[in-house]
Amino acid sequence: MMRKHTKPALMMILVFLLLAGCASGGEGQQSTQASSTTGESSSQQTSAEGKTGGTLNIGYPTQPVTLDAHVSSNTAVKDISREIYEQLVTLDKDAQVIPLLAESYEISDDKLSYTFHLRQGVKFHNGKELQAEDVVASLNRWIKLSSHGKANFVGAEAKETDPYTVVLQLKTPFLLTLQLLADPIPAAAIYPKEVVDEADDKGIKSFIGTGPFQLEEWKQDQYIHLKKYDDYSARTEPSDGAGGKKEALVDDLYFRFVTDESTRLAGITSGEYDIALNISVDNEQQIADNPDLQTFLSPGGMIGYFYNSNDGLFKNVKLRQAVNAIQNVDDILTSAFRDPQFYVKTSSLVLPEYPNWYSEAGKESYSQANADKAKQLLQEAGYNGEEIKIFTTRDYVDQYNVAVVLQQELESIGVKVKLDVYDWPTLQEKLGTGTGWDIYPMSYAFRPTFYQYAFWGGGAGLLKSEKMSELLQGIRTSDSVEAARPLIDELQQFVWTEVPFSQIGHTKQVTALSKNISGFQNVLGPIFWNTTNNK
Repeated sequence: MMRKHTKPALMMILVFLLLAGCASGGEGQQSTQASSTTGESSSQQTSAEGKTGGTLNIGYPTQPVTLDAHVSSNTAVKDISREIYEQLVTLDKDAQVIPLLAESYEISDDKLSYTFHLRQGVKFHNGKELQAEDVVASLNRWIKLSSHGKANFVGAEAKETDPYTVVLQLKTPFLLTLQLLADPIPAAAIYPKEVVDEADDKGIKSFIGTGPFQLEEWKQDQYIHLKKYDDYSARTEPSDGAGGKKEALVDDLYFRFVTDESTRLAGITSGEYDIALNISVDNEQQIADNPDLQTFLSPGGMIGYFYNSNDGLFKNVKLRQAVNAIQNVDDILTSAFRDPQFYVKTSSLVLPEYPNWYSEAGKESYSQANADKAKQLLQEAGYNGEEIKIFTTRDYVDQYNVAVVLQQELESIGVKVKLDVYDWPTLQEKLGTGTGWDIYPMSYAFRPTFYQYAFWGGGAGLLKSEKMSELLQGIRTSDSVEAARPLIDELQQFVWTEVPFSQIGHTKQVTALSKNISGFQNVLGPIFWNTTNNK
């Protein structure tokens, strides 16, 4: 017996995804104009108004390493490739799974077979109609090469039933199948079969999808130019997050690679760019004060201090607890993000907007600012004046600022601290060795569930725990999110008891828009379909 779905209600859950710190993404938007009071627009799904056509020039901070969505978890790859490619399913504004290239799908009672019925008449950018052979080739490649596939779909295989029906057969039941197929990073993008056939494990050679925009030109280190695909086959439902009706309302998208924020800021101010991403909170006021511009806020990510639990002093849980006890989150967040509009203070690893995953378990250990308790724990840990090394970078000002505050807090209770500052590539290299450092602050791109963060995997220096692995596996194999709730709370409590890291809070990302822009959204990252430039 099969269960049929056209719009399932499961929340987006567990992903073992390697994300770079300070990546962008999120949903639940807030858009403001200088002439008006800041107002929430968390379901900003209104269609763009005004003229169609024209160009969007986007000041983008980094160039993607590839446009192969299967093989990379890089944020730039996701932000650009999602305009080109589509998936069988995607996420609505509440991070729930909805069909995209699939018209509908069914799940067998034993949860081993997922049957997808494809929309007919959908065309790739080369004019070929999407059929089951394309989906089968793409999904099997994604299973083989993507971080999601290698971690969670071992032994799974996609098979064609007829030209418009595909069955994904699993070896073992996996509650999170649809959620991972809908995740935009690394995306289970559907390519033409011939593109998959000519690809190697390093990447595809032709960038052809079914999305509202197609690749026109990639000029290395300068820009990527996407052009409206005139034969795009849109869904008929109203726009809803990353799904529903998509329209390319401009003719051309230019992602112009501008690594320097001051240059992006100057470009959006002068009108050279219509949209500028990754604006620091220190420069947000300059945008808000300009009547020709808008600021757009979206969840930026989780930020916290991560301890070297495998090498050196912080193998001792008492020392991790001591550092956690001294932290004053209000001081840290204010120092790094200036104003409460740019952060969310919470002990939960998930924002309150996602109640299935939000948990206050262990909240008594959050932001204790308790010097006496910290000193007592230092004594119990046997701390004897050893130097503690905090590694950080000035390339991400928020990370550097929170490192400085932590140094000051620790020195106030007699801890000897050295702040080692590196450029971003060097910092990543040094942290990756798992030795030589004790603490580092890091921000991770916003995800709607805490399982999508990379640190659960016990990376270099990070805590490895049988108990933690047991809790993760228990949630992963639960019959439902509701059944997993006790384990979700238990894992959150584990974090505040064993302290593999100390969460500080959740950040907001600032995007600058020309006043002429309407319809822009951010759903786990910026999306540019349904966006109009009224210039």
